[in-house]
Amino acid sequence: MRARTTKLSAIGAAIGLVLAATVAVAPASAAPGVKTAITSSCSAFNGRTVTGTSPSYSGIAMRTGDVITATVSPAREGDYIRVLGSNGLDMIIAEGSAVPGYAWSAPADAVYNLTWVYRTAGTVPTQLTWSFTSSCSTTSVTPNPDPSPSSPTKPGKGKGGKGKG
Repeated sequence: MRARTTKLSAIGAAIGLVLAATVAVAPASAAPGVKTAITSSCSAFNGRTVTGTSPSYSGIAMRTGDVITATVSPAREGDYIRVLGSNGLDMIIAEGSAVPGYAWSAPADAVYNLTWVYRTAGTVPTQLTWSFTSSCSTTSVTPNPDPSPSSPTKPGKGKGGKGKG
């Protein structure tokens, strides 16, 4: 019984070390309270064309309901476009038909990191041409600033001088 407990303890310690190392090297954008910098806007995708296997963009400012539509060539009936991404700690996984194209709609006002991936039953071509269009609101999105203390006093200390007594 003691050998079993020792073995389980060793396994638990190893898992704990792997978890600690993963958290230590995780990107700062995954930390709570850290906001992604805006590097692009939804409207910047209108008319954009790129060649590659899976285009990826970070810092895309979008409003609720803004839409980015991706088409990929060559695409066949039955192929899919998958959108992978994040908004802080929220993960995004969505997919739809590659023919005629897949429109992804932002679920909230936020700054997104997105990657488009072509999924097919056959072999993925080495060169894909991605074309994007967008339908975006005209108002801008900015990351929420981190909260800062509104008062320099400590709880329970109060403001003002000594009372008479």
